[in-house]
Amino acid sequence: MSVHARFVSLFTIALFIMTVSSVLSPSVQAQSTTEQDKYPQRIVSLSPHTTELVFAAGGGDRLIGVSAYSDYPEAAKALPIVASSQQINIETILALEPDMIIYWQQGNSAADINQLKKFGIPVYASKTGGLDDIGIQIQRLGRMLGTESIADPVSEKYRQALAALRTKYKHNPKQDLFYQVWPTPLMTVANDPWLQQQFQLCGFNNVFNDSPVPYPVINVEQVLVKQPAVIIAGSVNDAELAQWQTWQSIPAVKSGNIFRVNPDVSHRFSPRVVQGIETLCEIALQAQQKVNTKH
Repeated sequence: MSVHARFVSLFTIALFIMTVSSVLSPSVQAQSTTEQDKYPQRIVSLSPHTTELVFAAGGGDRLIGVSAYSDYPEAAKALPIVASSQQINIETILALEPDMIIYWQQGNSAADINQLKKFGIPVYASKTGGLDDIGIQIQRLGRMLGTESIADPVSEKYRQALAALRTKYKHNPKQDLFYQVWPTPLMTVANDPWLQQQFQLCGFNNVFNDSPVPYPVINVEQVLVKQPAVIIAGSVNDAELAQWQTWQSIPAVKSGNIFRVNPDVSHRFSPRVVQGIETLCEIALQAQQKVNTKH
């Protein structure tokens, strides 16, 4: 090779290296590699509430599979379903090659989760608790996903909204409440902190709060004994409340204080609960107004 040819060759190589370096600087390349190595990029969510929390924390674009009924936000509906409330499709999950699985500690099968752990997939447990735990979990997810810049403001906004609701409704009247979780068999809620704290914030006294099980199956006669002033069902179907019209001896029925709330908002462990609390507290005020009007 002549000196001129060698010079041209070396110049071409140098020019190529400079061009590539200008497009992808070492710092950008290193940062990109570090980000992908440090934080999960392919996430599977095994319950509707964990799906919402991941989106709230800024990691929604990394979800590759979700559970049935993961219907919020709208983008969640387009994701592959890999689990139901009863079963996890382990084969489907493995085929998606996730690098993180987020599950519901009290809801998903421990046996299924242990099976997934055997394949070496990192797992993160979301434990549902009280109203204040939402902000904490969003922040934890933000740290785990490297999305603190999104998760921290969302968490703070939720805390402020919750504090505002506590202030706004702190003088709500105290009223006895029967809350219907399910019509057949008739099911209510006892001391589960998620719903119980919503009731307390709005001034309601849950008449089955002292039950030894969190979600007791009861009968109409037990409700008759409790004589609730208000009946609320977690339902989108008015027909599920129709049975109570027969029992005019119940104060709630006599005064027309029978209501329903959207269970996807009130029951699900997510930041949207602030909407559910507002609805619940306004029902409390409306119910008291009905009683005052009749008297």
